[in-house]
Amino acid sequence: MIEIIEKYFPNLTEEQKKQFEALDALYRDWNSKINVISRKDIDNLYEHHVLHSLAIAKAINFRPGTEILDFGCGGGFPGIPLAILFPECKFKLIDGTGKKIRVCNEVATAINLQNLKAEHLRGEDEKGKYDFVVSRAVMQLPDLMKIIKKNFKQKGQNALPNGLLCLKGGNLKEELKQYFKISEIIPLSTFFDEEWFSQDKQLVYVPA
Repeated sequence: MIEIIEKYFPNLTEEQKKQFEALDALYRDWNSKINVISRKDIDNLYEHHVLHSLAIAKAINFRPGTEILDFGCGGGFPGIPLAILFPECKFKLIDGTGKKIRVCNEVATAINLQNLKAEHLRGEDEKGKYDFVVSRAVMQLPDLMKIIKKNFKQKGQNALPNGLLCLKGGNLKEELKQYFKISEIIPLSTFFDEEWFSQDKQLVYVPA
């Protein structure tokens, strides 16, 4: 199951391997009660959700102590896979749908993920300060940046300046017009060679 993760992240500890392996049964179980991943996509959990989330880790190796907000986390992506990969960083996951937050917390508890907390909260109401905000295509980028600009710490501690790391699909020309000069777009096919990642999937970085 997790061979696809080990292919790109060969230095996982035994604990991390166990945590990644456990996600399959946990998400299948939760998905039967609450639809967190589309039913037809649950068989692609590791490629379309876990590895997709970990594309962020190919662009930046978060330093220990980095604080990350997952905005609109849904069932826990990209936050949960990233929290497994970076046990010395702190993750906060927020979503406006309480059921999805319950799934995040239950999954985190089941795999003993202690560097993550999930809260039922709208982005406008999140007051904390973070090094990075991560997200998977929750809304148009200009709208997202307006909401999260209050949540960035001034001082950075990573190789990449603090900012937004967002997984997106499709043509982003219009959406990124006002960030054209400062943003960076990386096609996910740069990181992963599976066919699915070559279908117009990208990672967008916008500095704070």
